[in-house]
Amino acid sequence: MGFHLPLYFLFLFLLCPILQAAESQPTCGKEVCGNITIPSPFGIHSRCYHTHPRFRVSCNKTRKGEKPFINVNGIDLEVLDFIYSDAILINNPVTYINCNKDSVSVDLSGTPFFFPSDMNYFGSVGFGNLATILSNEGHSLGGCIQLRSDDGASESGCITLIIANFTSYTVNMTAMYPDGKRCASAFIFSEYPFGTYSLPTGINIETTHVPALLSWNSTYCGDG
Repeated sequence: MGFHLPLYFLFLFLLCPILQAAESQPTCGKEVCGNITIPSPFGIHSRCYHTHPRFRVSCNKTRKGEKPFINVNGIDLEVLDFIYSDAILINNPVTYINCNKDSVSVDLSGTPFFFPSDMNYFGSVGFGNLATILSNEGHSLGGCIQLRSDDGASESGCITLIIANFTSYTVNMTAMYPDGKRCASAFIFSEYPFGTYSLPTGINIETTHVPALLSWNSTYCGDG
């Protein structure tokens, strides 16, 4: 018995680090960042974001606490929610035209992600312009006309349906009146957080990000 007791303690000594390592491994599909649970195929830990870094989630510290982000072609996009099995809600930057502001356009080319037409709309804020959105192939995806306000100063918004899925886009602004070339913005947004087919209250020319939905191709196998 005296001979086996030291071996027993040695066994426990060697086993403890293994058990601790097992306990520290994340439960994939249930990782949490802030108040959001990260489902598969996304993940924070390397063993959880499937087999491709496109689904990697970074849990970043912000002024409003920890928030999840995904990196798409060099742009960090805040994930607002994982609402469907094949779609996520992101904080999408708007595009500015004729404004003295930096403009960021999200390009999903070469990734498994795309903007689904059945879950997103095209919107624009400005003064008397025809706003049109074109796919990366140059096909028109939709357009709408900003109203020209009576006071000649206020901006107004317009929205339209998008007719096809797409990965990248450009925006054209065509002035419908001689004084129409003013600062304008355009954006892809989802009705999911708002629940109505209209330009959401609170979106104006100063808005920098709006909620939009991304879906992904489940058969995606890499950049090749």
